[in-house]
Amino acid sequence: MKRTSYLACVLVGLLVLISGCSNMSARQKGFLQGAAVGAAIGGGGGAAIGSGVDNSNRDNGAAIGAVSGALVGGVIGALMAKEPPAPEKPCPPPAPKVEAPAPPPPPAPKVELPPPPPVKERIVLRGINFDFDKSDIKKEFVPVLEEAAKILKTHPNTAVVIEGHTDAIGTDKYNQGLSERRANSVKKFLISRGIPASQLQTIGYGKSKPIADNKTAAGRAMNRRVEFKVNN
Repeated sequence: MKRTSYLACVLVGLLVLISGCSNMSARQKGFLQGAAVGAAIGGGGGAAIGSGVDNSNRDNGAAIGAVSGALVGGVIGALMAKEPPAPEKPCPPPAPKVEAPAPPPPPAPKVELPPPPPVKERIVLRGINFDFDKSDIKKEFVPVLEEAAKILKTHPNTAVVIEGHTDAIGTDKYNQGLSERRANSVKKFLISRGIPASQLQTIGYGKSKPIADNKTAAGRAMNRRVEFKVNN
């Protein structure tokens, strides 16, 4: 009897040890666990049956019962075992959304700007002065009129107004005539230097447009003058 119990315990221990392997399936583990339990139960039952017939058959009955119980218990354990559900595979993270680059803006329409108007050259002609009650051109102002003639030759389409002026001494009528004579004197000089008469116009203002104080000699000298007005 002791031998039978020892064998049953060894069988059960081996089956339980094997069933603990991690690489076995649930049905395999269930078979081995059921076989261990069945071997223990069958071994005990076989020993009891064998001892009732003959004490010498006790060990044989125990061995036969253990084997039969192991087979029956293993089949039942395998049928009752359930495979654990397979672990769900984690869903892969969504692919990062790649935004398409914005299309480049359309090129701005080319605007044709009109050409800038030509810059008119400013023509400056210096005026001259006269002695009291005279319309003759003084020698020191000849270079000034020579320069004016050169400028007008390079601008043939430029019209010039020659303005004559006087100081305040004398009557209005007399000074008006004197201012006109001074303007005509300058016109004749320019014509003699090749400037066409059609480009020149004269006008006399008498003593009506002084630029200095007629109460002083210096002021009156400045008022006795001819000025140029250029229509450029």
